[in-house]
Amino acid sequence: MKANRCFSHAALLVVLAAPVNLDAQRVASRADVARAESTITASAILRDIGTLASDRFEGRAPGTRGEDSAVAYIEGQFRRIGLRPGNRDGSYIQRVPLVGTTSTVDARITTAAGRSQPLRPLEEIVAWSLRPETLVVSPASDIVFVGYGVVAPEYRWDDFKGVDVRGKTVVMLVGDPPIPDPRDSTRLDSTMFGGRAMTYYGRWTYKYETAAARGAAAVLLVHQTGPAGYPWATVQSNAHEKFEVAGGPAHAKVEGWIQLDVARRLFSAGGHDFATLERQARTRDFRPVSLGSAASFTVRNAVRRVQSRNVVARLDGSDARLKREYVVLSAHWDAYGIGRP
Repeated sequence: MKANRCFSHAALLVVLAAPVNLDAQRVASRADVARAESTITASAILRDIGTLASDRFEGRAPGTRGEDSAVAYIEGQFRRIGLRPGNRDGSYIQRVPLVGTTSTVDARITTAAGRSQPLRPLEEIVAWSLRPETLVVSPASDIVFVGYGVVAPEYRWDDFKGVDVRGKTVVMLVGDPPIPDPRDSTRLDSTMFGGRAMTYYGRWTYKYETAAARGAAAVLLVHQTGPAGYPWATVQSNAHEKFEVAGGPAHAKVEGWIQLDVARRLFSAGGHDFATLERQARTRDFRPVSLGSAASFTVRNAVRRVQSRNVVARLDGSDARLKREYVVLSAHWDAYGIGRP
């Protein structure tokens, strides 16, 4: 299974469950169901959360003693409740080779007037490189605003419009394009990008992937607390070692976030108004806009290779035919490890 990329990039906790036939004559009785449901309690859930979040698990970072403790605990719980090993070799453990990178980034913006200034790490920018190289250099490249960075044929939506962004720095808005309901402008159109729900197009992982696929040198997301759903402090907490599956997909040289005020200044330096372009980006007619400035990055990475683990268990179904099919339930067991308070 590919590693989870919800800020941490470690291995997944996976349960494989073969479906049970819902025919009343073949499933457990209502009493059996009620008895099973009674075992799912707030106190039991809190016990697991409290254990995994406790200090003795040291933050559960991949490649640390915290991973060892988390994996052992999860395997023990799977055994306790009677789940069978889910890996082909008869164990609960699936090996996951990861590459960890810890990035120190020097980022600079040069305006059309020739003024150059650095972006302050953590305060104005949080950026990294997932390329497994100790030195990653992205020389000065044009900065292009590509709206939400979404290409969704099913919605007849294309923010790139065929514009060549190879070797350039692209700036994107976070989340899905918020399209008002034509019948009620106070609500979002549920037929477009899930309305209030978030589709994968709104995920920052998608935005980095689609820009890299088009050859962008760097990808910067504009942080806005409302659309993102979390404050800048959460982005700052992402300034730590990151993991990617060894041999995984290609990445742009640099990925990251910039503060909203930085974006406003950047747009203004090129004669553009951020709010105006943001509104335009919410329409199908939007086209990429060159901001008239250039960005350069020098990234120094500490690189290490880690043999991480998925914990995989199986619950067999009772139907002879359907038990060859699988439902996959997954969650990540990892977190940030021990860092700044």
